[in-house]
Amino acid sequence: MRGLWQLALIAAIVLAIPAFFFGPAYLRHRQEARVRADGLPATARILRLEDTGSRRNSMPIVDIHLEVTAEGRPPWQASIRRVMSVIEVTTVGPGTVLQVRYDPARPELVAIAP
Repeated sequence: MRGLWQLALIAAIVLAIPAFFFGPAYLRHRQEARVRADGLPATARILRLEDTGSRRNSMPIVDIHLEVTAEGRPPWQASIRRVMSVIEVTTVGPGTVLQVRYDPARPELVAIAP
C-alpha cells in the first residue's frame, strides 16, 4: 500500500509541473479560440503595447491594450496577450485599428479577428 501512495504522489508531481507552467497559456489559447469563433464583431484601437519581458522562440510576448467599440455599446478597454514577431511590433502601434471579436457576456474577453 505504501508503494501505491508513493507512485500516486510521483504521478501527481509529474502531471502538476507541466500544468503549472503551460496550463495558463493553454487556457488563454482555448478562450481566445472560443471568442474568435463565437464572439461578436467590433473594432479596436491600440492604445499601447507593453512588453511582458517574456519570450517564446525569441519573439516577445506583448500585452496589447485596446479601446474597443461595438455597435450599441459605449467604448471599453480590454487587453490581449500575444506573441508578436519583431516585424509586427514595429509595424503595429498605438492608433492602429484592428477588427476584433468579443464575448458579449464578458466584454473584456477580446480576440483579434481572423
